[in-house]
Amino acid sequence: MSDVILALENVNTFYGKIHALHDISFEVKQGEIVTLIGSNGAGKSTTLRTISSQLTPASGRVLYRGNVISHTPAHEVVGLGIAHVPEGRKIFPALTVEENLQMGAFRIKDTKKNAENFERVYTLFPRLKERYRQRGGTLSGGEQQMLAIGRALMSIPNLLLMDEPSMGLAPMLVDVIFESIIQLNKEGITILLVEQNAKKALKVSHRGYVLQTGMITITGTGQELLKNDTVREAYLG
Repeated sequence: MSDVILALENVNTFYGKIHALHDISFEVKQGEIVTLIGSNGAGKSTTLRTISSQLTPASGRVLYRGNVISHTPAHEVVGLGIAHVPEGRKIFPALTVEENLQMGAFRIKDTKKNAENFERVYTLFPRLKERYRQRGGTLSGGEQQMLAIGRALMSIPNLLLMDEPSMGLAPMLVDVIFESIIQLNKEGITILLVEQNAKKALKVSHRGYVLQTGMITITGTGQELLKNDTVREAYLG
C-alpha cells in the first residue's frame, strides 16, 4: 500500500475570475512535515483551502489516502481525518477556551475519547488548561494560536493543515508553536505547513515546495531548500 496520504493532481483553483492555482501537483507522505513556501499571493493558503474543501478546484483532483475528495463537503473532510488550522486563528471569541475546544470535537461522540483529547491538548499547551474558563477573545495572540491548534486536534486528525501558525507572535511563542509541531509529528500526525518563517519551517520539514504565482517552481528536502541559492535569496533573508 502507498504511504502517500495526500496528493494533488493538476489542480486548478479560481477566486472568481482570478486563476489562483495553475496545475498544482504534489504529494505528502504519511508521517512527514511538508512546508509550502512562497511570497504573499503565491497560492499557499488557497492550496490549503482547496484541500480542506473550503474551495472547489475547477479541474484536477485532491486525493486523501487514494480517494478523491475534491468535491467532498468541508465537514465531511474533517471526518475523514483532515483538520485545518486557518490563517488568523479564527477562534470563537465569545466562547471559553473549553467551549472552543468542544467545537473542534463536534464529530466525536465518544465521551471517553473526548476527555482524552482534552487532556492531550492541555498537556501540549498547559497555558490553555490554566485559562479553560476564559473567553477566547481575551487571550493573547500566542494563546489564541495554541487554541486554534488545540481545536483542530480535538477532531483527532491524521493530517493537519497549518496556515501561518507563527504569524504575529513574539519569538519565544514562535518557538513554543514549532516545538508543538515537532511533538505532534512525533506522535504520528502528518503536517502540511504554510509558514512565513521559511527558515524555521524548512529546518523542521522533511520536504518542501516553493510556490510562485500559483505554480510549483522548486521542490526538495528541507535541507536542500535551505541551501538552494534561489530560495535563500528570495525567502530566507
